[in-house]
Amino acid sequence: MSAFGPSQWNGFPFSPSRIRAGRRVADSDVNAPGIPDAPDAVPDRPTVDTPAAVAAPAALRPALREGRPVGRQQGMRLLPLQAFIWGSRAMPPQPRTRPDHALIWVIEGRMRLDFPRSHVILRAGDLRHVPAGTAFAAIPAAGTQGHVALISASLAARVQPPLPDRGMAAHVGSHAAQLEATLHELALETAKPDAGTLSCLLNLLSLRLGQLQPGRPPEPAAGAAPDLPLIEAFLALAAQRLGSAGSVAELAADLNSTMGALDQACLAARGKRAVDLIHDLRLERAVDLLRHTQRPTLRIAAELGYSSHAHFIRAFVAATGRTPDAFRAQSC
Repeated sequence: MSAFGPSQWNGFPFSPSRIRAGRRVADSDVNAPGIPDAPDAVPDRPTVDTPAAVAAPAALRPALREGRPVGRQQGMRLLPLQAFIWGSRAMPPQPRTRPDHALIWVIEGRMRLDFPRSHVILRAGDLRHVPAGTAFAAIPAAGTQGHVALISASLAARVQPPLPDRGMAAHVGSHAAQLEATLHELALETAKPDAGTLSCLLNLLSLRLGQLQPGRPPEPAAGAAPDLPLIEAFLALAAQRLGSAGSVAELAADLNSTMGALDQACLAARGKRAVDLIHDLRLERAVDLLRHTQRPTLRIAAELGYSSHAHFIRAFVAATGRTPDAFRAQSC
């Protein structure tokens, strides 16, 4: 096969040339006295056909939204108590943390609150504030009625006076009408919230909470009398060991009892858990030392078993409203 002969191959690199052909040169043009005229212009043919405009599918076009996207609301929600169940998916539900504050008010019936190391039964008229980040489980009994207010942490941070950072247990009593009216106003405002009005109502709610009486002690088991000798022995032993780092469980073991039995006896007789009675003993001893001695507060904190000087100051301010140094100066 000749290299210059016709080829039957097609396709690249043997595809037909797209270079347009000009006018053929005749023999007479070689010796012509002048330059031949250029051939007539032939309109260029595009090498690639331009496709017609194709409309983009609707699925590929971004949807236009009116206004700004709505994110997760950082405000307040009001729920009926019977619809509020909180905890893990286990049965029964186990304590689980919430990112918002929970204000739980039982009007009728009972509700159980489970915490990691204890549980509480709320009765009619009881109110409980559970701060954000606290692990708990809420299980209302059948027929329970009441209100639950869920307040975001960012909104609660602006409330004046501030909500208790360690929670609170209170009894509504004669303040039920005022508290219910405040919650009703909040329910109306949360539908179309105005920042200023909502802030004022939350401040009013915080003031209402401050007017409530402390929560009632838990009901002792029917027919169970408090173990007074155990309580007296516990208080005497705890007073001797205030400066040590011993736990309630260790004290109970030394008294041939258990932590649960000791807590039950303390709740039945004093309305407080064993650890709370130890805190009271420390504060009473601190007041006595501040009034009658000149020991430095740093030494008092160490002698009474506080984890640090700052811990002692915080506990004393929470109980008396004054720092240890200010209390000592005013007691002289």
